Order: sequence, then structure tokens, then C-alpha cells
Amino acid sequence: MIAGIVFAYIKATLSQLGRVPLPEAPETLGISSEVAEKYKDLDVTNIALFGVDSREDNDIGRSDALMILSIDRVHNKIKLTSIARDTYVTVDGYGQTKINHAYAYEGPELAIKTINENFDMNIQGFVTVNFSQLAEIIDYLGGINIAVTEEEREVANRLIQELGVQCEPITESGESVHLTGDQASFLPETAIQAATQRERGRQRKVLSAMFDQAKAIDVMQYPGLINMVLSQSVTSLSDNDMLGIGTWAVTSGATMEQMSLPNENCNSSGEIIDGVWYYVYDLDLATDLLHDFIYEENSAD
Repeated sequence: MIAGIVFAYIKATLSQLGRVPLPEAPETLGISSEVAEKYKDLDVTNIALFGVDSREDNDIGRSDALMILSIDRVHNKIKLTSIARDTYVTVDGYGQTKINHAYAYEGPELAIKTINENFDMNIQGFVTVNFSQLAEIIDYLGGINIAVTEEEREVANRLIQELGVQCEPITESGESVHLTGDQASFLPETAIQAATQRERGRQRKVLSAMFDQAKAIDVMQYPGLINMVLSQSVTSLSDNDMLGIGTWAVTSGATMEQMSLPNENCNSSGEIIDGVWYYVYDLDLATDLLHDFIYEENSAD
């Protein structure tokens, strides 16, 4: 009886998700025949996670957060890889530009194709969360505690003032600064990027802080939180796909690991190209690191 009620609730909740189908042919999504063959029998599912800020119905939005969620049933792990949105890559039909521009150009299909082609991946599914309600979600959680440098504080406050937003300035820096939703939405990814591009970061450390705060809220708040997130999300995954992944994640006892690109092993640097700031790094080396992390190709076990 109770199990049936819970299942019905979950199904009803998932129905809030918008659905965007993707082509079934792997090559259409930039998956090479070599990659498809190499990993076809390995029980690892890779899903692209996009966080966008789209405030108008006709605005696709750039992918402010770009991650790969890997469900690794081989090693009983959940792996999360974040890719810097300013990564300098080739986007099919548009030349060399930032990786997050692919989503703005043609949506999730081109964004997935761009990841697959530049990192030899085999991603065939995605989930996109619209960050237009990021501030409201953070406030629903009661705010977040996050490390803020003095330079980040100054950049965020300058943006708040210059844009004329009704938001209290951030009054302190430190390892654990409590921020409201509006304050967090202006926190730059890095001070140098914000100073160069005047961009408002929706970065991994904000998402990580939100995750930590979500674990601390009262269980009775979870339905409201889930509804807020899912009502702003779209996916190519079916209900059965998501239920299967969720059930496995809850019952398997899987551990979670994280990696980010670029890192200290990618020969990365910040470069100005035609007046625009990019993360430039060795994509071949980054691809090797990514595959070692996701598939544990060089693992001893």
C-alpha cells in the first residue's frame, strides 16, 4: 500500500519534467564508431547535465554549468565530472568557441555532440535544469554557506551595484560565508573571469553548497524542493530510465567521486583570443584523464 503510494507520487513528480527526444543514431550525436564499439558492453551510463539561465520562453540560454554524470555499475560508483564552461573547443558548424555556446546555438543535441566530439565520449542522454529560479531555490533552502575570497566579494558587490539589483551586498569574506539566493547568483566563477567578462557565475561550488544545504533541511521540505527543481527541468530520459537510475543509486550503496576539467594535469591556461577570455588546455590529455576517471581504464582491478 505505502509502496504503491510512493511510486504514484514519484511518477506524478516526474511528469513535471519537460521531454526533449534525441536522435537514436550514435553518429548524429558525435559518437565515433570506435568509441561506440569500445564501450558498448561496459555497464557505464554517461548523462550530460546542463544548468542554464533562460528567463524568456524563446531564450535557450547558455549552459552555465556543464557536467557529466556517470553511473558506473562496474565499480559501483557515481561519478560527476564538471567541464569549465569557458573551455576552448570546436563546435560543429560554428568553429572554435566556448563549449557552453553550443547549447545556446542549437540546444542540448549540439551541446552533447560537442562534448562527444571533443572528449571522445558516448553520451546519449541529458538533463537540463533552468537556473532562472536559482535564487529562489537557495532561499528555500535557507541560504548557503560557501567560501568567498575578498576579490570575489568585491566583484560580486560591484556587479550588484552596477546592475541596480535590489540585493544586499556581501559584507564579509572567509571560508564559510552565509549567502542569500541573490547574493550567491552574483558570485563569480573566478575573479579574473568576472573582471574580464562581467559574468555571473552558476558554478560547481554553488551547486555543491546547495547539495550540502539540501541534506540539512527538514524532510518535509523535500517535496517542495523537488517540485521547484523539476518544474524548471527538461530531459531526454524516460521515467523508467530515471526510476532505474534512482533505485540503483539508493540501493546499491554506491560511492561518489568528482573531477573537474581543466585541472593541474591538463596544461591549462587562461587566454584572451579575439578579445574573449577562454580556458585553453590540451584536449587530448584531458580526454585521457576523463576516460581514466570514468572507465578506470588504467585501474589495477
